[in-house]
Amino acid sequence: MKKLLIAFSAALALVSCQSLKEEWQPVFTFGDNEPASLVTVTETDLKSRYGFSDFTTIKALKALYRSPGVEIKGNIWIRGQVTSSDRTGNIYRELYIQDETGGIDVKLGKSSLYSEYKVGQWIYVSCGGLTLGSYNGMPQLGMEPDQTSTNEYETSYIDVQAIINEHVFKGGFSTPLVPEIVDEATVKAACNQGYQHELWGKLVTIKGLRYGNEIFALLYPNSNLPHKSANPENRVFLSTPQSGPVAGVDYTWGIDTWALSKAGFISVLRSGKLDAAEVGSGSTRYGPILGTPRRYLPAGKTLDSFGADADLTYKEIMIKYATANYVSHYFKLGSTDIQVRTSGYAKFADEKLDPAILSGAATVDITGILTIYDGAAQFTLVDEPSLSVKKN
Repeated sequence: MKKLLIAFSAALALVSCQSLKEEWQPVFTFGDNEPASLVTVTETDLKSRYGFSDFTTIKALKALYRSPGVEIKGNIWIRGQVTSSDRTGNIYRELYIQDETGGIDVKLGKSSLYSEYKVGQWIYVSCGGLTLGSYNGMPQLGMEPDQTSTNEYETSYIDVQAIINEHVFKGGFSTPLVPEIVDEATVKAACNQGYQHELWGKLVTIKGLRYGNEIFALLYPNSNLPHKSANPENRVFLSTPQSGPVAGVDYTWGIDTWALSKAGFISVLRSGKLDAAEVGSGSTRYGPILGTPRRYLPAGKTLDSFGADADLTYKEIMIKYATANYVSHYFKLGSTDIQVRTSGYAKFADEKLDPAILSGAATVDITGILTIYDGAAQFTLVDEPSLSVKKN
């Protein structure tokens, strides 16, 4: 409700009379012919206009976090250089910034952010009224969560331009940050400390990674239907069993591309590589995707969930409603798992991994934004693999 009120107020301010506009905090406006990406402010001007003496570090901001998310109070500002780009499509509606104490994910709900926020550019964020939250352990700054019964997130997107203009300001350009080289001990320490560790959200390079012969992906047979954890009948996991790997089983599922575009996903399904994948979630398992919902599920559940598709096999349903899918490839840093998660909408989704990498004959150095997901380290590639993944 609060988010709706803010959005309504922002829209009203844009169309109201000048006297009403003056009740709002001052905002910076574009010149008549000035591209949005080039409009910049100075730190001195910001401090003067908005009445604060200094910036809070990203580390200090993270220290304010309390589950299940906390609304930031007061005139608190952070600054950081942009380290991410959504040009390749592997990052979607979010911006990573970093200062000397760490990085954070700012949930700007816009696409083509690379055209407005350049890598290396300084960004200033007024945090008052925003929500500091966590997504499976990863620090995020956005609006308060949507007030819906199915929402599983502690923050929502800052997706109204008038609200973005009140909270996010562009500064000058500096040399893009050099990735920090981190070792296994640092990654382990970060995983143990969790949310507060400075590593999460930073641009880093990890050297000497070896392919782990394992992937993870969560597929929804019909993504138009409910597919949360309470809907195991509409979930298919590609992963290692909870009980552990079985000797001789290929837990890459034959997937040798960074992710799966819609066409790539359909091709893999038709090849039979996923035929042994089971429908279900957690301890609730029904059987391989070659079975039908009517065969697996109680009558009410079958008809409520799949209707006219109840007599199709899950494989046929997955082909019928196919969408692009992310894939997380596991790499090993010593004994530590590092996931590389790639979007099915990335321009390089169907690009194959080098055979020497897949076979373990070659190690790789990977550069990207390091995030945490459910206690484990996970890379988000900023550039395409030809730039981000260097074979040794």
